[in-house]
Amino acid sequence: MQPIHLRNVPPPAETFDHTAFFSSIFSWLRPENYLELGIRSGTNFTVLSHFCKKSIGVDIDPPKFNLNENMEYHATTTDDYFLKLDKNTKFDAVFIDADHSHEQSLKDFLNVKDMVIEDGFIFLHDTYPYDPIMFHADVCNDVYKTALYIKQNFSKDFECLTLPFNPGVTIIKKMSINKQLIYINK
Repeated sequence: MQPIHLRNVPPPAETFDHTAFFSSIFSWLRPENYLELGIRSGTNFTVLSHFCKKSIGVDIDPPKFNLNENMEYHATTTDDYFLKLDKNTKFDAVFIDADHSHEQSLKDFLNVKDMVIEDGFIFLHDTYPYDPIMFHADVCNDVYKTALYIKQNFSKDFECLTLPFNPGVTIIKKMSINKQLIYINK
């Protein structure tokens, strides 16, 4: 029997509609402050902004879409964005999908992890490439290593779950202090 994650998958294609998935989550979460790193066409960012009080997008290219009144856009690198960002800024939800390398996606996570509110979410894209062609730098590259690194090194502060649907989304939830105390006292 074929594994669940490979059923009905015509390689090499993105079979998981992360925008629809996030829409269902965001319709429930209603983030006050959402950050998306890596915008591309703006489809995901534009759809999710409807559920958020404020949406901030960061991409090296200028936006190719019209901004709504609750949207803020920074045409810069994620590194430069974080250098200029007030360190007291807090985000309810963050989507990391800029540079598809382990090094940069990990750096983006490390830059934002302390800015996520208690019980807030960070989502990583491209964390479950199912076919060798998906490891190409223009597709998923090696972001899956970042998800594994976070699971191995930040399990006391963050809960992680990788959805095994091509190309993969990892849900990272910042634990509340009460849950951390329970975990530490075990």
